[in-house]
This record gives sequence, structure tokens and C-alpha cells, in this order.
Amino acid sequence: MRLSLLSIIILFLFTNCSPNPNQENSILSLIPGNTAIVIKINDFEAIKDGLSSNEIMDELESSKAYSKISKKIHPISFLIDQKQGILAFTALDSANFDFTYISKDSLSFKNWESSSKKTIESIDQGNSTFTKYQIEDEIFYSASLKNHSILSSSLSLLENLTDGNQDSNTNTSLNKFYTVSSPEKALNLWIDLEKASPILNDLFSTNKKLPIFGKTVSVDFTLNDTELLLNGVIQIDTTQKSILNLFKNTTPSLNKIFSLIPSDADYATSYALENFNKFITNKDNNNLTVSNVDSLLNTVEEIGLAIVENDSIVLLRTYGTAALLDFMDLEKIGTTEFAEYEIWELKSDSGILEPIETLIGSKPYTYTSIVENTFLFARNEEFLKKVLSNYKSGSVYSKTDLFKNANAALPSSSTLLTLSNLQGTTKLLKANSASELSETIARSALQDYLFGQQVIADNGFFHLNFLVKKITEEVEKNTITSSFDVKFNADLAIPPQFVTNHNNRRKEIIVQDQDNIVYLISASGKILWKKQLDATIQGKIHQVDIYKNGKLQLAFTTNNQFLILDRNGKEVAPFTMKFEGGNLNPLAVFDYDGKKEYRFLVTQGKKVFMYNNKGNIVKGFKYVTAEGSVLDAPQHFRIDKKDYIVFRLEDGQLRILNRVGDTRIPVKNRFSFSTSGVKLYQNKFTFTSKEGILYQIDTKGNLTQNNLNLTKDHGMDATSRTLAIINDNILSIRDKKVELELGVYSSPVIFYINDKIYVTVTDIQNQKIYLFDSQAKAIPNFPVYGNSIIDMGDMENDQKLEIVTKDQENTLVVYKIN
Repeated sequence: MRLSLLSIIILFLFTNCSPNPNQENSILSLIPGNTAIVIKINDFEAIKDGLSSNEIMDELESSKAYSKISKKIHPISFLIDQKQGILAFTALDSANFDFTYISKDSLSFKNWESSSKKTIESIDQGNSTFTKYQIEDEIFYSASLKNHSILSSSLSLLENLTDGNQDSNTNTSLNKFYTVSSPEKALNLWIDLEKASPILNDLFSTNKKLPIFGKTVSVDFTLNDTELLLNGVIQIDTTQKSILNLFKNTTPSLNKIFSLIPSDADYATSYALENFNKFITNKDNNNLTVSNVDSLLNTVEEIGLAIVENDSIVLLRTYGTAALLDFMDLEKIGTTEFAEYEIWELKSDSGILEPIETLIGSKPYTYTSIVENTFLFARNEEFLKKVLSNYKSGSVYSKTDLFKNANAALPSSSTLLTLSNLQGTTKLLKANSASELSETIARSALQDYLFGQQVIADNGFFHLNFLVKKITEEVEKNTITSSFDVKFNADLAIPPQFVTNHNNRRKEIIVQDQDNIVYLISASGKILWKKQLDATIQGKIHQVDIYKNGKLQLAFTTNNQFLILDRNGKEVAPFTMKFEGGNLNPLAVFDYDGKKEYRFLVTQGKKVFMYNNKGNIVKGFKYVTAEGSVLDAPQHFRIDKKDYIVFRLEDGQLRILNRVGDTRIPVKNRFSFSTSGVKLYQNKFTFTSKEGILYQIDTKGNLTQNNLNLTKDHGMDATSRTLAIINDNILSIRDKKVELELGVYSSPVIFYINDKIYVTVTDIQNQKIYLFDSQAKAIPNFPVYGNSIIDMGDMENDQKLEIVTKDQENTLVVYKIN
């Protein structure tokens, strides 16, 4: 488990969501009563997967927080077979804390047997038994209580839990967090900001105390390769001096000032004040000075602050510019005009911005102008002219890719919204005393990332969203763009293939090189793992869910093995089967009724092996020896609730069997099969011969043939209603023909995605990929460059399709179809 999570939440906090109640109460009672931080892990595999592939987390590994937390909870890394759990942190003093890990899963350990210095000792105290572990210099303890396993860095914490000496955990906020935190997210986090203050100050600040902006915070985590989104709530303490207290009982609204801020701002903040009088009331309730000047601002609807390098601008959007101008006019000492806008110089003691100094700081702003019912305040005339010039030329923040990316990911209305780039984020963190984290962020390679913090006022609490996301350019529609490419040390042995990440439902890529190394590649092009095999994978890699729990595995054959790998590339027992003599065909996988009761067919010469989910031979399947060598992977079709298993044999026989391996449709003829296999087209078993004849067999065994005069090297694919054939350079789709350039073409492949048919062929000779719809109409901007057949899918679940193919012999490339 990666351990930079606290770093991420601090980025939000210091830069300005129901399971069974009985089960919850049981585990909550095991959390120490003075706990400061609780991490609820809903899916260990998903969070490990998400954190390992996330670029943002990679960049935070060098932080002091990461180092200290990872060292403290390192014992958890020894655990295996963990599904869910609670990780709680308890502050001891200003520089030390303990952890407690609680789970219903048993505590099984790995990767520590080889340690030269390890001891396991049983400790009996009263009616309780504890286990003490020492591995090298690490000491930790475990116990079992209330049907839960507990691991802790502190024996005294465990003793208090088992003896019942700890305070009963009646924290209302923690209980509510458990009730509403989303179990669909891999991870949820809760922080008692007051109790956590010593931990946070030690981890993120060098010499100053961090400000506290609320009482408790609870968030859900959403992780993708290049994006991190936190959603949750923050409860405020009315006794604390906090900016959020000034926005109680206010109503969020659209943030409009970004259309006036220069595009090169490092950060920009908008405060929405739908009713300024409520802001005045909140100031009064928080013992802040309220003067007559406050009432002059009662027409202000939005306050903005932006930093551009070393300059700043304050914005007041108001429906009462005339009244404010009258007041400031009394203080006016001069006027000028620039780009059709008047600029006024104000006396330093005008006091117009004093009511909002809590939000914008106390530095004087001497110059002002009005644009779109908004007052702009700057500290020098030249910078104000730059702001006006940017506005006139349209070079404003709201037109930047940073703003557009944030706007697409966050709710449209806010109480507080801060957007920043890398430089702006480091300035914000440093200004709020999070200096250590500021230095880590400054050193990171997140220059092309945005940081967004949003607060939305609600009844008695505030919703919060925190976004870190790679900035992507707005892409013109009907274009093809290269998303990424990955280069390998050896040439590729098989075409790259999309597989589904069951944790986030995104597509990833699996491929093998000629050194027989298999790679899994994330949706952003990062190699997640690689595994050495003994031979090349045969045919298609299948994804299966043999445990019926939503977790997908990878099933395939090589020349002499049948293997199933889990999400992390580890072999799944007992599916590491070797076959003497090799020469295996591609694997066939059948799921007759869609209930994940899989049948795995391995064929070797005339031999047929059918396995079930447990890796046992299916004894009821009779067809264990074919009449001739099996040509390729057997196929399963279903017609009118009947199952048909089809074998093509080297001697020209076509065997069509039922589930138990008996003949379902007798076929007397023999055929010189082409390489295209058997397809189900028009509810008929459809295939072609080397002589270019199209054969079809119906469910009654009737055979029809049509001599299409195809060349020996033709290719064919079909779905229930679409037949595609490539013959020389002529592609036929549903009887519509397209003449392509002269070349050497792969067999056509049909994809059915988002209720649309796509047909693709690759010109291997000229390295061009063609893509057509079901009416043989070319998809715009094709062909594109490629060196193999393609796979096609929606990698990011954004309704935009991607294709993956070989580029050079040792490179794959992903294209996005916009």
C-alpha cells in the first residue's frame, strides 16, 4: 500500500457518504478512542493498483511524510490476502504516533521468511494473548478480538482494547463517516483535525504550526493514472477562527471572475457571496471588526484574488458599481485611460478593501478599473494595464486548458474555488506553513498538472472537492490523435490487446515481446508489471472471473502451458499446467449460461482437455480424442437456447457437438479450411475454403456453398448480421465494396462498440490501418500508421474510442478517435 495519502489531503486542507450498522459498531469499537486519523480500505487490491500506477503519488514519494508514515506502518506490507480493513493513527506527542490495523481477514504474512533476524513470541497477559513480531529492527504486535484481527505498533494500545480500558468510541463524526462513506470507492479517509494537529505539523511543516480550517474532514478517493479526486465534507468548529466560518449559511453560485483573470496566473481564488450581508453577520459572530465600509460592499456577489508571478489582482464583482464608485470617487486623486478603460489611483487609506482583508490579505491596492461590473484592484498601474490588455485580447484564465479541465471535473457552483498550477500550489502551501510539502511539490514533475480546491456551503457543514489532474488539450472533433506509445527492448511477438482493469473498469494493454516477457500497461502508458514466460502466447488472451467476485484473471496457452494469471501477474493455482510435447492451440473459454461456470478447452494434436473453474477435468465431456489434429481453438455458439461446440480438424472434418461432446449436427463433407475460422452469420455456421468458396451450415445440417472466387490469402470475419471479406485489395462489407491500395492485408476484424459496427483491416506491407463502419463508409482521418492488426475499445470510459497496434517492431502505439 502506498502511503502518500496524507500528503494529498494536506494539499486541500492547507491551501484553502451504508453498511450494516451492527457490523460497523463492532469494528468502530475497536478503534482507539483518541484516534486522530482513520483510513477505511474497502478494496486492498484496488487501492494498491490505483496507487502504484498513479503519477501524482509517484512524485510524493520523496516527501518527509511518505518516508515517516511508510516506515511506521511497514509491517502492513508483510500482509497478504487482505480484502478490507481499517487503519487508524493515534498521536503520542508532537513527533510520534502509533498505528492500529483492524480487519476481519486473518493475518497472513509473506516475504519475511528470508530475514536473518526475525522472532515471533507469544505474550500472555491476564485473559488475553498477544503475538509479538520482530523483523530486523521492526517490532509490532497482533491480537484477535470480537472476530477481528488487529495489528498495531503499540502493545499498550492492544492491551487497552482487549481489557476494555479505552474510552468507548462515541465520536459522532466518525460514526457518520462510516455510515455515509462510499463502499464503492477503494478508500475513504477521516481526520479529526484537532487531534491530528501534532501529526500533521510534524509531517508537513518545518517550524510553524499549520492552520486548522475545520473540526473533522471525511473524503472518498477516486484514483486514475493521471488524476486524483477527493470528494467529501468538512465540519467546522464555530469556536475556531477560520475562513470557512465566514461562509456559514451562504449559497454557492457560479464563479465568473475567471473570465477577467490573466491566463498566466499561478493561482486564482473565487469566493462566491450570493448575499454579502450574511458575510457581515458571520464576521460579527466571529469577533471580527465590522465597520460602515462593510455595508458599502453589500452589492458584492463575488470576490477574487489572483497571483501572477510577484503581482496580484483583487476582483469585486458587484451589481452596484455606481454606488461603490461614488464612495471611491471621494478618495480619487487622479485618472487615466487605457484600452478604453478608465484607471483610478486611490489613496492608500481609502479602506474599501478592509472588510475582506481576511480573504485577500492586508497589502494596499492603489489602482482600480471597472470591467463587466467588476472592480479590478492592483498594486501598480503597469500590472493593471497588463490585466486589461489580456482581457481585451482574450488571453484570460477561463480560456486556458487548465481551467477547462477543472471546469469539466468539478461542480459548476462554488462557495470557494481555487485553481492553480504547480508554481501556484507551492506558493499556497508555503503561505499556509506547509513548507515541507511545498518543497516536495516544487521538486516534482507535475508541471503539466492542475490543482483545484472547491468548497460548497451546505446546512451546517461544507462539501469539499479536491482535484489533481493532468492537463489535456481540448481536442478538435473528428480527429485522430496519438495518446502514447511504449517502446520495448525486444520486438513484439504478439499484437497488443486491450484487457479490463476490474478495479476502475478502464482498459489496459497486455502484450508480449520476443524474449517471452509479458507486459501489462496502464491507460496512460505506464508499465505496471512484466512477467517472464517460457514461450509465446498462442492466440487471444481471455479474461475470466473464476472466483465470481468481480476480480478478473488472464487465461491463455503458450506452446506447452495453460496458464491463468491474476491482476498482478501472479500465477493462479492450479492453473500452471504443462503439456509434454507442446504444440498447443490457442485456449478456448466457454461460459455456457453466463454464470461464470467456465469451461477451459486445451487442444493438443488430437487430444482435448476440458477443465472447470477448479482446474479439474470435466468428466462429463466425452470428446477427449478428436478424429484428426485440431486446427485451432474450438468455438462455442448458442442458437435458440442450444449450445454448439465447433471443432475444425486438420483432415478437413468439421465437428459440431453439444455440451457433453456428442454430435449435435453431423457433417459428412470435408473442407480445405482457410485461416479465417468459423463464424455465426445469419444463424448459420459460416466459413471459407482455400479455394475461395463460402460455406454455410444451418442447424438442421443443410449445407450451402457460394464460390466467391477468393484468393488463397483472403480473410473473413462475421457477426450475426455483418459479413466482411478482404480479397486482394477489395474489402466487402454487407455486399458493399471498397477498393483499397495494393498491399498485403490482414484478415478483417469486426468490433461492436457503443451500438455501432466497426470493420478494420491492416495493410501489413504499407503499414496502414483502415477503419470503416457497417456501410463500408471510411471513418474520418483513416488510414493511420500501424504494423499489426488492432484492438479497439474505450480505454477511459469517456465515450471516445481508442485503438492499439504495433508501431515499429518493438513499439506499440495508442490512437484516440475524437
